[in-house]
Amino acid sequence: MTYEDFAIHAVEKAGAMLLDLRKEKFETGMKHDSPRDIVTSVDRAVNLFLVEEINKTFPEHGIYSEEGAGVASGNRYQWTIDPIDGSSNFSRGIPYFSVCLGLLEKEVPIAGAIYNPVTRDLFSFTKGGGARLNGAAVHVSGVTDLAKSQVLFSPGSRNPRLWEWATRSFRLLLEHALKRGVYGSSSLDICSIAAGRADVAVYGTLSARDVSCAFGVLIEAGGVACDAAGNSIAFSEEPQKVFLANSPGLLTQVRTLLEG
Repeated sequence: MTYEDFAIHAVEKAGAMLLDLRKEKFETGMKHDSPRDIVTSVDRAVNLFLVEEINKTFPEHGIYSEEGAGVASGNRYQWTIDPIDGSSNFSRGIPYFSVCLGLLEKEVPIAGAIYNPVTRDLFSFTKGGGARLNGAAVHVSGVTDLAKSQVLFSPGSRNPRLWEWATRSFRLLLEHALKRGVYGSSSLDICSIAAGRADVAVYGTLSARDVSCAFGVLIEAGGVACDAAGNSIAFSEEPQKVFLANSPGLLTQVRTLLEG
């Protein structure tokens, strides 16, 4: 079994579990005392399941999870888990959320899968082996002009220091981009660029490690990403400003527009 196959099977099982638990009454709470940072009891249950699956199959590997269980550092291989990317959507019955499972080797994404159990969209990748949606190869769009681009914009509303930047950036995107949207699941947004459904995404704050598998899908599909300074993304727990696009040219256009 390849790492990609393992990730696919694991997120499919986790997704079925998530839908079953969604039918029951579940608890919803806050992380970091922020009403904008939602966590549910289903997040914790799905997280525990994925940690157990990894420990059974790859006991020598480390695990990083947004929910904390099973964290280990210093390993050459480390699995990254986001049990529900889009917990707020999930808690409100909005069918735009996913289960994310990826593998880093020395901080580089090498395999993973992202699954929306409602739509049954399953994105997966292996480094050097391409990106797939439900087993079929995907590739970024050929759009080259920001004025013709579908842009996904998540300004980072939890951080008041970003509000002025967010307001100015949205105004600029209104003027210079074709369409703008914000949907609430960064992994699915990133995979939308990989599949040619969107062309650009901008995040005022994103913990890239949580959804490292989505970056792997994007890169294998021909997309690119950078931070506010134009540097490569660090797959860190620390929130950072992130720009993503279908090509270096479009990435430069949007970063120059919003960062100067």
